[in-house]
Amino acid sequence: MLRKTTLTTAKEHTNIRKRRMPIRKKLTPLGDKKPKEDTEAELESLVIGSEVQILEELEKVANKSENQPSDKIHVSGQKRPAWKDEDDDIGSIQLTSARKFVGIKREEESKITKKEYKQRLQSQFEKLSSTPNWAKLPSERDRHSEDEDSDVEDLLQKTGTFLAGSTSLPQGMIQIKSCTDLNKEGYMRTAVKALEFHPSAQVALTGGANNTLTLFQVDGKTNPKIQSFFLESFPINCAHFTRDGEQVLIGSRWKCFKYLDMLAGKVVDVPLKGIEEKCMAVFEMSPDGKYYVFMGQYGNMHFISAKSKEWLFSLKMNGHVQSISFSIDGQQLFSFGDDGHVYVWDIRSRECIHRFIDEGCTRGTFLTVSLNNQYLACGSNTGVVNLYERESCMLEFEPKPIKSIMNLTSSCKIAKFNATSEILCIGSRDEEKAVKLFHIASQSVFSNFPDKMDHNLKVPTVVDFSVNSGYLTIGTVSGKALLYRLKHYGNY
Repeated sequence: MLRKTTLTTAKEHTNIRKRRMPIRKKLTPLGDKKPKEDTEAELESLVIGSEVQILEELEKVANKSENQPSDKIHVSGQKRPAWKDEDDDIGSIQLTSARKFVGIKREEESKITKKEYKQRLQSQFEKLSSTPNWAKLPSERDRHSEDEDSDVEDLLQKTGTFLAGSTSLPQGMIQIKSCTDLNKEGYMRTAVKALEFHPSAQVALTGGANNTLTLFQVDGKTNPKIQSFFLESFPINCAHFTRDGEQVLIGSRWKCFKYLDMLAGKVVDVPLKGIEEKCMAVFEMSPDGKYYVFMGQYGNMHFISAKSKEWLFSLKMNGHVQSISFSIDGQQLFSFGDDGHVYVWDIRSRECIHRFIDEGCTRGTFLTVSLNNQYLACGSNTGVVNLYERESCMLEFEPKPIKSIMNLTSSCKIAKFNATSEILCIGSRDEEKAVKLFHIASQSVFSNFPDKMDHNLKVPTVVDFSVNSGYLTIGTVSGKALLYRLKHYGNY
């Protein structure tokens, strides 16, 4: 078969080649640079289109808004969903007896649409809790809440640390450091019986059966001795600073007491009249500084005027009084007897206003009230220390302790709260290292005190915290007053 051929001219052949070849833009050589204005205009046209195209798009949007129903027009200031799945409202939910359908399923219903299910969930939520401010329309929002939301938004616009360090004492392990012994420049050959920090100055006192009262400056490094006072034939059994810090009251196993006038630098003897007592060894001072209360025989408690140093009146409880402690305002006195009963006395009326039993106690040994007036601790001869809320003790005859501390195995004779009422120091005078620091908030003892390597801590006799709980001192039977720095608190 003969193939039919078509003759084309040279001009037609050239046009055919042009149609088949791809269209190529003319490239600009690397050495040639276009003007800056031409480059910017070209980039704008590539990204957002030419001016004609922009105008056409705006006209389309305007026409579409005019044809849209009025209830679907987006109002400025209101947020619309960023994305909506149309399948969320398609289909149905099978209702069963499951717990999640309680309050949603109605009688004889086995299936509802997804849209109806969503509406019922929303109504149920609104019944249980009010609609949050962020979920309301602008016209329904609370103006005060809007101010709070704006404050949060302003906060989130800034960088920095939002969390501040906690000021409360952490539990578990306490940051404690052993310092130079408080009485290193004046050790005693007998047990430390008196040990206390000054109420305002960085000064502390020690005393014991060696008849010597010594004052030390507390710096944690050398603790230099300030002055010593020898009291002839007067073994010191108890000593306390007055609330103004100008005097030191000293008790012994005699029918009298002494006081040190720190301003004059001399010791004054005070004989007591009107009291049939042979021993004035143990006493406490009221927080308001008005009274000294000596514990006598047969449940007697003798009130001495802080100004005149004369006997004012006495209160008497059943049994033998083992320990006393004042409330922080000085209006109430708590006395603990050997029968396990705690008596509450009103100082103004001089009457017993309440009495309660320390749970599980067979013989009471020591009692103390926290400085914030919230807690009351009762120690017994078995070593158990019960911690109470003071208010609950005032309402019941048999109150329940919030915690029974079982860490002592012998009679509790030491109990002291720190200044912030976060620590309760308890101890026994019958065993070595029988002292514990109890964390009130977590109701647990600190595991790292006392340290097993602390060989200087023998049998404890008396403890005290400094004004701001920066220091803890523990007196021992060996005549040393150990000093510890509590790093969580201030310098003193």
